[in-house]
Amino acid sequence: MENTAEEKIVKKPPFRKTILLIVLAIIIYLLLIIWAKKLQMISTFPWVGVNVQDLVWYVDSSLEFEEINFIDSDWYNINWLYVWTWKGKTVYYFHWNWWPLNYFYSEIKYINELWYNVISYDYPWYWKSEWYPYKNNVDRFSKEFYEYIKKEKGISDEDLIVWWYSIWTAVATDFASKNTFDKLILVSPLSSRYDMSNYIFWFPLQKYLFVSDSYKTKKLVQNFNNSVLIIHWNNDKIVPFWQWKKVFDNYSWEKNFIEIDNFWHNYIIDTYWESLKNIFKKHLKWEKLWFIDNYFFIWAKEKHDLEFENRIDLFDDYSIQKFVSAKVPFWNKSYKPFELDKIGSDFIYDTKWWSQILRKEANDALQKMWESFYNAFDKKLSVVSAYRSYSYQKWIKDRWCPDNLCAKAWYSEHQSWLAIDIFEASTNKIWMWNSNLKSYYDWMNENAHTYWFHNTYQKWLDIDTYEIEPWHWRFIWIELATYLKNNNITIAEYYNKKN
Repeated sequence: MENTAEEKIVKKPPFRKTILLIVLAIIIYLLLIIWAKKLQMISTFPWVGVNVQDLVWYVDSSLEFEEINFIDSDWYNINWLYVWTWKGKTVYYFHWNWWPLNYFYSEIKYINELWYNVISYDYPWYWKSEWYPYKNNVDRFSKEFYEYIKKEKGISDEDLIVWWYSIWTAVATDFASKNTFDKLILVSPLSSRYDMSNYIFWFPLQKYLFVSDSYKTKKLVQNFNNSVLIIHWNNDKIVPFWQWKKVFDNYSWEKNFIEIDNFWHNYIIDTYWESLKNIFKKHLKWEKLWFIDNYFFIWAKEKHDLEFENRIDLFDDYSIQKFVSAKVPFWNKSYKPFELDKIGSDFIYDTKWWSQILRKEANDALQKMWESFYNAFDKKLSVVSAYRSYSYQKWIKDRWCPDNLCAKAWYSEHQSWLAIDIFEASTNKIWMWNSNLKSYYDWMNENAHTYWFHNTYQKWLDIDTYEIEPWHWRFIWIELATYLKNNNITIAEYYNKKN
């Protein structure tokens, strides 16, 4: 009998397919070993080779800085910026790795407005910087530029603050381990690359590709003797939340931790801008934080309360809430705000012939308030006095004006560019007896807080340090003005309580 077609087919040995799969796996494994370093670099810095500048949809153009194109020892260009505003400490800012440097101008401006100079650079292959961001390149760039800028700008190691974000906490930790510095801020810190692999692959992949563990923040911080503030959010899907604990536990010096509730990873400063401001200030000035057991938890209500408190700055001369009294002066003798406007308009009469000036934000609010006032009384606001210079205030005081009525130079709210005297600066008795002035005051007392204004002197000398002045109003911020109104207290009472 003839064999069927099926019987004529010669069957391949079953182990051949297995051998092919093993050979293929070995080839892939060898290729992974060969390319392991580059693959690790690409996974860490995902925008390598992409024109990330085209991906940036928002850039804060108001930041003023010096741009430096620095040529390193291997003749590669690294693009840097330097923001020099104050004599004092400088923050070395390592931004997170998803965007080029110009995307972080708003964060750099935020740090600068905390009264610190800032240096930062675009990582290799990002925007204007060259070469690849391998660890040895990044470490070299960080070190070489710092040595250059330290010499050029006269920065001392003791005045250096290192501020790190995400994967760059590891880069900056490596930099800090080889340099002297003052303080640290770690935002969403990476504990090590092996730890990240354990999180992603459930095992340290690099170890089996013969790539050693790197960016070992948890190990390097063991030798630091500087105060550190660590911030991490408990829903972080990029750098898992547990990694902060490894860094924190290994840190042997003064340390504080902030846990942020239900936040994923990026945009910490954009989202918690006001909430963290005073915490940053206290930490950077070596002031003791109020945390219990070095731990602080920020959730929705805590964030709201912190934002209210942190928007109030009664001490900085540039602040719109700056508190000045007969006992508290301006500290900066050369103080002058950035944007100023003349006060005249269709609803405001300047008794000094269109020459009086306020800070722009105060003048904008004043225009809106007095349009409403005009609609209520069909009468223009008459501004008797707005900004007064040091010399003018001194001239007023030198005319034998008593302390209960006139401030000494540098002790007057009028020198803040935020205060005005309206209609008639006479006495409280005249204002309360004059029906027109009384009606103007009643309207202001009822409505001014909604336009961010506050009547500073309402409760006599013992509290406000001056006599009652119903004509004197100052710009102060709507939430604080509303708070003072609702609680029937003056800014002096609030200052004394807060202080």
